[in-house]
Amino acid sequence: MYDQADKLRNLVLRAKAESYSSGPAPYIVTVCGGKGGVGTTTLAINVAVALGQLGKRVVLVDADLQRGDVAAFCGLKEEYSVADVMSARRTVHEVLQLGPAGIQILPGAWAPNQPVDWNPLAQQRLLQQLKTLGRHADIVILDAGCSGGEVLRRYWQAADQVLLVTSPQSVSIMDTYAAIKMFDAADVEAEIAVVVNRAETAEQAASVQQRIENSCQRFLGRSVGDAGYVANGDLFNACAQANTPVVIAAPHSPVARGFERIAVSVAAQASADNEKRKGRGPGRVA
Repeated sequence: MYDQADKLRNLVLRAKAESYSSGPAPYIVTVCGGKGGVGTTTLAINVAVALGQLGKRVVLVDADLQRGDVAAFCGLKEEYSVADVMSARRTVHEVLQLGPAGIQILPGAWAPNQPVDWNPLAQQRLLQQLKTLGRHADIVILDAGCSGGEVLRRYWQAADQVLLVTSPQSVSIMDTYAAIKMFDAADVEAEIAVVVNRAETAEQAASVQQRIENSCQRFLGRSVGDAGYVANGDLFNACAQANTPVVIAAPHSPVARGFERIAVSVAAQASADNEKRKGRGPGRVA
């Protein structure tokens, strides 16, 4: 039951959050996939770290309903998590941990004794706190996994940009199109761009992008952005086992270069969005 104690706790947490807030909200990027196993978490971590290496102030949020393992992949000790923020037990500032390349990480929850209440009010509480991080973050990367449904729709609606991750497999491509179709029907203003993960060649990635674009143009009457691709390689599993992002462990590898190109694109979009908010720029990068 939502009693007076809950109301009081929410008021106190809201006051603490507002005391941290100043200036415009950070640029929010939701990373998600049409199906599991396409590498949304790996991409979210490495793009966030690459943005940190570019000098951006980044907060990486683990909001994956299926498996909250961002903290483990970054070698962090899990103390508090996104569940504490959503239940109003802690503010986002109390839960953030320092991660690789100076990024801040809001750990996820993936344990039987750590159930997460993803109801609309709890989700709104999390998103509102993230939007108060303007003094501390330029960009918020939200790893939403492949949860689907209303939870993912609200993360789309809160985002400035959606990075939809696919693989070259036909099933993944079809699931990606289905996610775009759902996105298109949800009255979401955020820009959507597709990332092809674990592509064997640039030509294969371009072919996947073209297939998705053709379907969107033909059946939805819209275009989607091309956020780039990440090369296939054996580094993924090795770096995951070592709790080290690829962009740190093997910075000159083709895999790392792919993540870096995506990070540069996101940084450019964020800068253009910031100029648009100020009323001086032409708008977001196409």
